[in-house]
Amino acid sequence: MSLARIACALIPDFPLAIGLRGLADDERAMPVVLVEPDERARVRAMNPAAVAAGARLGQTAARARAAVPGLHCLPWEAERQAAAIRRMAETLYGASPMVVPLDDLPGAFWIDARGMRWLGGEPGLADRLRALAADAGHPDLRVGIADGATAARAAALCCTADDPIHIVPPGDDPAFVGTLPLAALTIDDGLRAIMASLGLTTVAELRALPEPAIISRFGARGRDALERAGGLDPHRPSGRPPAALPEAVLALDTPVAQTGHLIFGVRGLADTLSSRLLTQGLSATRIALNLRLDDRREHDETLLPARPVHHPHLIFELVRDRLERGAAADLSSPVVEVRLEVIEAIPLSAEQAHLGASQWDPSALEGALNRLQGRYGEPVVFEAEARDDSRHEKAGAWTPIVEVPLGPPVAEPDTPPAAEPAPVRRRLAVPQPIDVRLDRHGMPQAVRWDGGWRTVDARGPERLSGGWWTADPYAREDYRLALADGGILWVGRDARADSWWILGWLD
Repeated sequence: MSLARIACALIPDFPLAIGLRGLADDERAMPVVLVEPDERARVRAMNPAAVAAGARLGQTAARARAAVPGLHCLPWEAERQAAAIRRMAETLYGASPMVVPLDDLPGAFWIDARGMRWLGGEPGLADRLRALAADAGHPDLRVGIADGATAARAAALCCTADDPIHIVPPGDDPAFVGTLPLAALTIDDGLRAIMASLGLTTVAELRALPEPAIISRFGARGRDALERAGGLDPHRPSGRPPAALPEAVLALDTPVAQTGHLIFGVRGLADTLSSRLLTQGLSATRIALNLRLDDRREHDETLLPARPVHHPHLIFELVRDRLERGAAADLSSPVVEVRLEVIEAIPLSAEQAHLGASQWDPSALEGALNRLQGRYGEPVVFEAEARDDSRHEKAGAWTPIVEVPLGPPVAEPDTPPAAEPAPVRRRLAVPQPIDVRLDRHGMPQAVRWDGGWRTVDARGPERLSGGWWTADPYAREDYRLALADGGILWVGRDARADSWWILGWLD
């Protein structure tokens, strides 16, 4: 028997299976699609009911809804899928010393199939993989086993619900791959399109082409396609999947209807999660709060700490604030399980304590910022930031504070007050157009203000221009217009469009 035997374990429609976990059985039977979360909002996956109703992959969500009334659109959650893939890889590791997820096929894993003689052979390995997957909630796992990765992957894709295991006998990879359609072969997409335009439909037809001609015309792409068509694997998977990120689970003996009553149990969850983070030397930058309900639905929330956290008190405060503000106010049934799962983390870094320092307490500020962000779900603390720009409206901006500074605040030097206060420009949030009359020298003489024309004493212009190298060049003139009642208007002229605008006033 060949020493190199590899299995491909495949969960069909894995992203859809993960996306449907929060729905009841009657909702899963309805047309459901997974939609990209960005501005394109295109359909990435769909269940059989949506296919039968007329939805298509690549459609926009709006077009899919128009084609299928009552269509249920769920977000394509890449982070949630990645976490589920990590958990499944760790689960399948109980059957083999090598489990590696496929990058281009979510829900598929390379499995080392060597050394299974005393464990039931390859059929026994396939049965163990299916049993482990069934315990994890995926009873439809399909397994293909062959000498090489190309044949193993093709064998897994050829499996059906009634025949979920396909084992290619040792040495039969070339013959098996030759019976496959060309679409089942993992080759360059451009080369596949060229082959299809030539009328090639099967792998056997590709292998029948003269090898020198393919290599001379398509180079490395052609050589790779011929090797895969012959069942050869230039790149064999190896290694163990990365360690799963920590999680902590609390199973409730009695369902809880009020999320505020979960706070006592969350303290133990935070301690457990913190201990596991420290064991792996990590700090969490994103934590998922999952509430499993009595009606088998799930409620997910994402917690974003102001800084990477690993301390149990900070994790507890983060979760408690989310629960106290009614994270599950719209739950359809009581909670039966609470899960905290780290979905993003960075290596733990040491922090130095300075004895005898001032009252600066970054932990307290971090906790306060976490409570604010946990309660309102978005940045709510801002600081003024100066910008290098000659335009007044661009010379500063409000920047959200999303993490606590690592050091104490820098003390600003004391400056003596000015002898006389300088005029303060009060800028309108949105400049408004204004009618201006000019004198024979091109200076503003009167403006339409407060329902009539007002004579003004103009000072200026202050000319500003620049940004010609960007997509937003500017050229304008600013004027101060003194009114008879003592008011001073701040007016600007867009020299590129020859239009006048009221920018604000001066106090």
